[in-house]
Amino acid sequence: MQMLSPRQVHLDFHTSEWIEGVGAQFDAETFARMAKEAAVSSMTVFARCHHGWLYYDSWRFPERVHPHLANRNLLVEQVRALHAQGIKAPVYITVQWDYYTANRHPEWLIRKPDGAHEGGPFSEPGFYQSLCVNTGYWKFLQEQTLEVMELL
Repeated sequence: MQMLSPRQVHLDFHTSEWIEGVGAQFDAETFARMAKEAAVSSMTVFARCHHGWLYYDSWRFPERVHPHLANRNLLVEQVRALHAQGIKAPVYITVQWDYYTANRHPEWLIRKPDGAHEGGPFSEPGFYQSLCVNTGYWKFLQEQTLEVMELL
């Protein structure tokens, strides 16, 4: 019997604040069973997306939880269900692009030699405003990563 190579799925879960009912109909058992039936060996799940929203019940940054996250245990349920099926579940935490953070901390943005920041308006292509980890952003990133590690 020929073995298939590992299958990795990246749930591209960048969900704006305009989307309601995030995770409302999520069923962990069905989710993991479908992944298992599809011979998925690893599925990347999201802790924080490019919009800057969190997909778990944060105790350190509750203001960053997606405003319409109906299932506040979404991340935890995804990871546990996948692990129960023997599927790896790496967790995605955006580093360089985070619209929420860029708007609230412009001092953390990468600057060009002329002082302008990279990226354009959020509603246009190339909107990404790159964050610099050599600023106070580093401390936030560290704290959020530690929170996810403690959660899982």
